[in-house]
Amino acid sequence: MTWTSDDGLRGYQVGAVRAELRALSVSDDREGMLEGTPQLHRRFRLRTVEKAMAAAPHLYVHDLAKIRADVAGRAEEWLPREAAHARLASWWTPEGVAEPGHTELKVMWFQTAADDPFVRLAAIVRPLDWAALARFVPREE
Repeated sequence: MTWTSDDGLRGYQVGAVRAELRALSVSDDREGMLEGTPQLHRRFRLRTVEKAMAAAPHLYVHDLAKIRADVAGRAEEWLPREAAHARLASWWTPEGVAEPGHTELKVMWFQTAADDPFVRLAAIVRPLDWAALARFVPREE
């Protein structure tokens, strides 16, 4: 379920935790690709995903197993061309953490231009386990 709070932030239910959307961007996944094939695009996509995961260990990539399987297969159909990135934050903190701060989760997925990224995000995060995936971010003083 998606809702809008009084301060304009969208709230999402992520497993048992309520989180607020702090950032959302959607970009062309094929930008910079001058030529290629659906198979080459899949390899580029996997490389991009792996780089993003190395840079942000608390990044959840939706359908990662499917992306890897697509690279191993011989597909002739183009993938959805939009890459979406979201950052969610919650005041929930892990048990045993006494210092002030919050937790956050970054989510990445791919979609078509016709998909609503807010609705898609809600469907992706609803079944996730926030406690297992989110990282604690101490408050800066």
